[in-house]
Amino acid sequence: MMPVLGAFGPVKIYSFGLMIALGVLLSVWIMEKMARRDGFPASNQDVTDLVFTTVLCGFAGARLTYVIQEAAWYFRHPLEIFAVWEGGLIYYGGAIAALAGLVVFMRVRGIPLLKGFDFIIPGGVITHAFGRVGCFLNGCCYGTACGFPWAVVFPGTNAPVHPTQLYEAFFNLCLFSFLFLRYSRRLFDGEILCLYFILYGAGRFVLEFLREGNPAALGVTWNQWISAALFLGFLGFYGILFRRKYGVRRPEKTR
Repeated sequence: MMPVLGAFGPVKIYSFGLMIALGVLLSVWIMEKMARRDGFPASNQDVTDLVFTTVLCGFAGARLTYVIQEAAWYFRHPLEIFAVWEGGLIYYGGAIAALAGLVVFMRVRGIPLLKGFDFIIPGGVITHAFGRVGCFLNGCCYGTACGFPWAVVFPGTNAPVHPTQLYEAFFNLCLFSFLFLRYSRRLFDGEILCLYFILYGAGRFVLEFLREGNPAALGVTWNQWISAALFLGFLGFYGILFRRKYGVRRPEKTR
């Protein structure tokens, strides 16, 4: 693994941080093209601020969730809370925090919520894909024992395991491609938001079977429970938005 790619004097270049930075830069470039094409958001400053809000709130939420989960260890090593380059981020904590931060930001700027979420989601997905490559280079978030030729031995593992970071990176790239193409053809505002959590929730639920983790209840992990909840919740929300847009109603009963 290559958690540190190089150094310039005392400054080290961490692979995880570099991958996230590349993902953010690519997402800004993609969203600026989307904004010029569709005229939304109206200014490049809104695009940049949307990305900054997503990244800042997402990182804070992902780290805070992990620190709370490992509170006993961080209570003894409080300065390690800020060592995010070593790993220790929980995606769903970051996703919830990013959504909350974006709600506040878009309310202040007067950006329609559902339309704004549809716009930001594809960029967030591509950044997430780069972040998972960073996890692979950092040697964290690996999977269970694997006998396939592409299995990898990470520091701390005694046998080859599934490179689940790369599985999820590839899944996110496919998801980005679908959502990016769908964005300009979406049926209603909020469709991209719903499709993302429906598809990601389903994919993450399956990938969790290949990741290291302790079952929380009924043989599945907390991440799988959250994935299932998001899948069902946004599937229902999709139905609500679809009916609101197209006025699909139940047939009236005959008298």
